[in-house]
Amino acid sequence: MANLERIYTIPLRDAYEHPRNKRGKRAINIIQAFALRHMKADDVRVSEGVNSNILRDGIEKPPRRIKVRMVKGEDALVRVWLIGEEEKIKAAADKKKKESEDKKKTEEAAKKAADAKKEEAKKAADAKTAAAKPAPAAQAAKPATAAPAAAKPK
Repeated sequence: MANLERIYTIPLRDAYEHPRNKRGKRAINIIQAFALRHMKADDVRVSEGVNSNILRDGIEKPPRRIKVRMVKGEDALVRVWLIGEEEKIKAAADKKKKESEDKKKTEEAAKKAADAKKEEAKKAADAKTAAAKPAPAAQAAKPATAAPAAAKPK
């Protein structure tokens, strides 16, 4: 079963028949009941955007109607979104992912540069020590070669 997607305008006027301090909660319940009835689902999830739109003017004054997009998945779960909300969430996630990839690339470039500097510093240090060691190495090599020659006359 593929995803079923529909756009509805849900009337919330019945929420105004309840006490002022319970209208926002009642509006959410109306949306959930509407989704269950029209999408023939087992469960409903209302997005953060819909919830914040209901409570935008306070719990006492929900909007009279709301236009939403309902998507029923394969698991018989209906998700209720504001029009365009899911695309905004995906765009924000893609942007965040791109920023993190760019940050990783810059960190890797900085690490490579630091490694190259360390390598150059090592080579310079090795060159300095190599330049200082040949004279003692040459002196040490002469007596070592002289000792076997002295050993032959015995």
